[in-house]
Amino acid sequence: MRKRNFASIVEEICERDGRYVDEAYYFVREALHSSEKGGKRKGKRRVAAASAASGKELLEALRMHALREFGPMSKLVLSEWGIRNCSDLGDVILSLASYGVLGQTSAGTRKDFKNGYSFTSAFVKPFCPAGIVRSARKRKAAQTEAKAGKAGRAKKKAPAA
Repeated sequence: MRKRNFASIVEEICERDGRYVDEAYYFVREALHSSEKGGKRKGKRRVAAASAASGKELLEALRMHALREFGPMSKLVLSEWGIRNCSDLGDVILSLASYGVLGQTSAGTRKDFKNGYSFTSAFVKPFCPAGIVRSARKRKAAQTEAKAGKAGRAKKKAPAA
């Protein structure tokens, strides 16, 4: 049996599942390879290789690689590739793992990647001055409160019939 090259595997994945562009798969492979090879130290332990890492460790390796490669443009670049959250990163990882490209990952399901980090917190906030980025929940609450206030004022101003 002939071993397939990475490019043909990615092409096949993209034909079957068009959610992500091919650059996303190359990025994941490069990120996991560099974390496995270079091994930034966390305490006395190296960052786990793709074959032995948990979902959270894989997501952290991808986050760090994106910040090194793209800096403040990380969220935009990933979004252009179709990756908008940690579940998307997990889908890319699991697709590659299903073809045996990454070896056997211990994070074997989408659930392992679902509750990762917020892309705004991970890729935007590190580059903003303190206090500029508010959480989406606070911003949405403020917008809802403002709309409720306008609606209440509009009802009071309406003439009684």
